[in-house]
Amino acid sequence: MMKFSMGDYLLYYLVKALSSFFRAMPIKLAIFIARRLGVFFSIVSRKRYKIAYANLKSALGKDYKPKELKRILRKTYANIGQGIVDLFLLPKIDKRYIERYIRFENFDIAKEVLKKKKGLIFLTAHFGTWEIAHVAMPYKGLVYKGIAKEQKPYHLNELLNHYRQLHGCKIIMKGPAVKEALQTLRSNGIVGMLVDQNAGKRGVFVNLFSRPASWNRGVMEIALKTGATIVPGFAIREKGLFIRFKMFNPIKLREDIDKEEAIIDGFRQYASILEGVIREHPEQWLWQHRRWKSTPVRNVVILNDKRTGHLRQSEAVLRSIRDIWERGGFKREDIRVKIIDVEFKSILAKQFLSICSNLSNAHCQGCMRCLRISLKSSSYKILMESYADIVISCGSSTAAVNLFLSKENNAKSIVIMKPSFIALKKFNLAVIPKHDRPQITENVVITNGALNLVDKNHLKLYADKLKHEIGQLKERRIGLLLGGDTKAFKMDHKAIEILIEESVKAANECDAEILVTTSRRTPGHIDELLKKKFSGKKRCRLLNIANDENSKGMVEGILGLSDVVLVSEESISMISEAASSKARVIVFTQAGFGDKRHISFLKNLRDKCFIEIKESQNIHTAILKALQARVERPVLNDSLKVEEALARTIL
Repeated sequence: MMKFSMGDYLLYYLVKALSSFFRAMPIKLAIFIARRLGVFFSIVSRKRYKIAYANLKSALGKDYKPKELKRILRKTYANIGQGIVDLFLLPKIDKRYIERYIRFENFDIAKEVLKKKKGLIFLTAHFGTWEIAHVAMPYKGLVYKGIAKEQKPYHLNELLNHYRQLHGCKIIMKGPAVKEALQTLRSNGIVGMLVDQNAGKRGVFVNLFSRPASWNRGVMEIALKTGATIVPGFAIREKGLFIRFKMFNPIKLREDIDKEEAIIDGFRQYASILEGVIREHPEQWLWQHRRWKSTPVRNVVILNDKRTGHLRQSEAVLRSIRDIWERGGFKREDIRVKIIDVEFKSILAKQFLSICSNLSNAHCQGCMRCLRISLKSSSYKILMESYADIVISCGSSTAAVNLFLSKENNAKSIVIMKPSFIALKKFNLAVIPKHDRPQITENVVITNGALNLVDKNHLKLYADKLKHEIGQLKERRIGLLLGGDTKAFKMDHKAIEILIEESVKAANECDAEILVTTSRRTPGHIDELLKKKFSGKKRCRLLNIANDENSKGMVEGILGLSDVVLVSEESISMISEAASSKARVIVFTQAGFGDKRHISFLKNLRDKCFIEIKESQNIHTAILKALQARVERPVLNDSLKVEEALARTIL
């Protein structure tokens, strides 16, 4: 026995009263009020509004500016309001109304198809005035049955179907009444279906606006089973109350290919037609539905501040996302990535955006005025043309941009390193190193070092490449990774000279070879010192000066080949990469570098036995001891905790 709640009855009588209210007034006035009620609904339903705007941005972001997308969306909500009242007005529509306001286009297609005596599937979408089909088809003398989704409130469902069936149409509920649809087609009737909404993970994936969308295979299977012809069609709103009810050329289901391929090809044809109609009238489609909810594809935007270490950390997060995706049964390439350089107009503009980001909220979506004021036009343009499901940034300068871009796209925001002036709670996930002393909250993951791309496979790849380039090496190898000057650190000429002498001395004693690379931050006088001390020396098998030639994977190659690695103290990213390899890591220090945050980072890694810390003059002894050590040191690996947090955030 079916049970009915008081809410069911109340909703039924409310809708019935509203229907009577709108039918009692002139149609033009009813539609005028309906459209404004629709716009009002866009204000109170922010969750659906954000989804709708993001869908619009994904599909048409390259064609329209944010303010134009907002204008389209406002019209979409007005169209929804009108669509609801259209349903209320169905009892009022008569022959005179149809002849005055509805223009039929290409309906000869239906007559030609029905001559085959195998039925017609009218394939439409939640577009324009889709409910008008229940009136217009019988008016044209066509036997028409529309498939509709059953609404949960029973009495409301019965009332709406009563309105739909007043003019000769019959409504078939999805699911158990499919047999009736098959009988209608076999009797050469017309069955109407809406198939533009998400069909879940078991659906057929075919692109709509260049993104795989899930489609319900049932319509194509029914057509293949019965021989019925699929004819797309849409009731397109024109000015005022006028409607252009247009049929398109039939979908041609191929019989010369596999059934699954034929189904996919059929949806490709339909998607192409639907996309074309939506592009012409974007305000008439139901963007509020999560059409791409089940798509395996995710678009990732990485915001690049042009600092190599920061970009590598962002790419490390990207790799973790791809690992998660692969374990979930998807393809790594389903994670589409776009790296965008962020350029501010000035330092003042950067600070202005950081302040604005703390005041940002849902209403920033579709505005982006703060972003436009702060960024160079080239950066702003490419950001506004880019759609993202996930936004990744590393460093303070890009954190504010991350927040605004995430709001614009209704995307997940992932920030690496603690941003200045911006509350971490504003991001979906914050990956912060321990030495930044972040507050422990649900959206914060604390790491020991800087994220990096170093792992077993990565090291082997570049080690093999480097070994192929430089030839056979001695059994023991010493790596030397030199960073460079920063705001708080200046590389000391004398300290590096002592380091070189100590390294060569150790190499001579243990018959080892030295592999050296610098960074682009390495000052010129240090580059010249290295050339003077190492060029032509048999102990130095590799001297890579990054300012002369910055070869990709050089650091990883040296880490993969070396037994002991010496790293300059100022580079958090380079030290973290070294600690993530299996080599013994010695961080050499010089007097005068007293940055508390940096010292905290070094001490944390030292206390956990990831690294040793030595002054330049003590390097010789440290190298020998490291080479003689029998016990393997622990390897720095923050990826597991990061992946666990990412899985909670993006899945």
